[in-house]
Amino acid sequence: MWVVKPGPDRDVPRRVVGGAEISQATAGAQNIYMGVFRVPPGTMSHPHYHQGCESAVYMLSGSLRVKWGDHLEHELTLEPGDLVYVPPRETHVLENQSENEAAEYVVARDSPHEDAVIVPWAQESP
Repeated sequence: MWVVKPGPDRDVPRRVVGGAEISQATAGAQNIYMGVFRVPPGTMSHPHYHQGCESAVYMLSGSLRVKWGDHLEHELTLEPGDLVYVPPRETHVLENQSENEAAEYVVARDSPHEDAVIVPWAQESP
């Protein structure tokens, strides 16, 4: 059994901020990943997907506008207490529209590591 204490924030390539995580790297996990992430006020992630795993998200605080689909044509808003399922390879982007409140969420995946892939067309965006 492992306990992972909140640690220093770390930037994640898809433009969110990571905190503590249970993963293969931190706890020797073989089939699960769980992490706490934060989207700072006024920021948006790169469009990305998770290659080989399903994801379940639980919103802790703030709100996020989520766009998803091949052309980000679908949209919803997540608020504290919401749960959302993300299937493998579903391109999505997270946007915190608040000017002063961070959005924080917990994600669990059936993969022992982060498994995020930034979509090729997002490499060109700022």
